[in-house]
Amino acid sequence: MRPAIQSTAAPLSLEASVKYLSLSMIFVAFVFAVTDSAAWYVGLSTLSMIVWVLWHRPQWQHFGALGGVANALTGFRWLAIATLCGFCLWIHPYAIFVLGILVLIADGFDGYYARKYQTTSAFGDVFDKETDAFFVLTYGVIIVELDLAESWVMLPGLLRYLYVIVLSYVDKPPSPTGKSFRRQFVGMWMMGTLLAPFVVGPIVYIPGLAVAIIMILYSFTLDFYSSWTSTE
Repeated sequence: MRPAIQSTAAPLSLEASVKYLSLSMIFVAFVFAVTDSAAWYVGLSTLSMIVWVLWHRPQWQHFGALGGVANALTGFRWLAIATLCGFCLWIHPYAIFVLGILVLIADGFDGYYARKYQTTSAFGDVFDKETDAFFVLTYGVIIVELDLAESWVMLPGLLRYLYVIVLSYVDKPPSPTGKSFRRQFVGMWMMGTLLAPFVVGPIVYIPGLAVAIIMILYSFTLDFYSSWTSTE
């Protein structure tokens, strides 16, 4: 994860664009549910991310042609996730599990390089979060594509995008700040249960995924309640 940026308030244009990106990803997930085509999912989600990144070109070009080492690494993680989804039918489940672990490990390196080269920014922080959200939704898509579970497994990824959209309509909604053991635990459980279907049987991962959805709903409800009451 990226370190906390110096200014916790992202520019309004960045906040607005994240809402539209979230709407786009919900539409992409709907297209996948209708077509059952990972190719459509990868193509449309890639187009959505390219548009979003180009929208904020001045913010990341400040650190170089590729946005600096940290942003480039985040972009590489995003592309790795998309590529993995596109070829999931031809990749052994164990390899999908291992590659997922490697992507999660790489998540810590962009933060390290952002600190090392002093390139922390509002864009980089949001880009990192959007890549994490893309990982969650995409692994749900891969699970469905491999017939390991039904479309309900995509709900954890969709909830995050719905949460962003709902918060955008709350008067000056503050984002959760600081470390939270609850959010960290729920995040770790969710990542673990999304990787589990590739190495264990449904008798283990189906209950785990169901519990993950319940915990995510509970966590988002608490965060939303906190955001709502803090604006009163």
